Amino acid sequence: MSPEPVSGQPTAAAPAEAVGAPFSPPAPSLFRRIAPVGLTLIAVWLLAFGGGFLAGKRKWVDPARLRTAPVTELSRGLEYRVPGYGDLLQRYRTWERAKLYGYIFTGKGGKALILVFLNNWVVANLTMIVRTATVAPLLLYPYGRFLQGLTLASSPATFQIWATLVCEFGGYLLTIWGTLNVLVWLLAFRRFGFASRRAATAYGLKAFAGFYALSGFFLLIGSYIETMSVIGLSIR
Repeated sequence: MSPEPVSGQPTAAAPAEAVGAPFSPPAPSLFRRIAPVGLTLIAVWLLAFGGGFLAGKRKWVDPARLRTAPVTELSRGLEYRVPGYGDLLQRYRTWERAKLYGYIFTGKGGKALILVFLNNWVVANLTMIVRTATVAPLLLYPYGRFLQGLTLASSPATFQIWATLVCEFGGYLLTIWGTLNVLVWLLAFRRFGFASRRAATAYGLKAFAGFYALSGFFLLIGSYIETMSVIGLSIR
């Protein structure tokens, strides 16, 4: 017989498993939550861009013919087909181009840089969010990166071109990544360790804010290089 507990002494608490308490696995880390989308996105970018660059170098595809193809025109102008947003974007583009050239040709380089940065970080990033959130335009993302690689294969390998590419890659990819995280976590919240869709959405929006802020760092550098290149061309 097992000895009875001595009166007045506390008895040891029974383990949770013994009383039938449900076991809750620890929530995945932030890295494990964002990695599936991010690694997939980076892999698609590298394969599509690398395929386009290789095709351009090996002359497998005629770049001029591909740039005038219907699918290329569709890919370039999908955001303009979004009701409401498309009209607003068109009016902004017309205003922004005139304003930018005015700053450049009157020697206002600082204002030109600010405008280019805000255009890239706010307006262009908003377009990336709209494309990603509406999902359908995102299906043409690999084609767009293929065409980008094809174009750069026939461009001079200058520091300005490749530095701008790297900065815009980092900036826009982070925005797409953050938006996709919100969508994927919302649809499969249990798979990513969230208790509810509301919790997944709140966590996703916080993560998106971090991605968006970090994209500004890359786009600021890219905007500076882009602005200096345009000013240099205008001086010539």
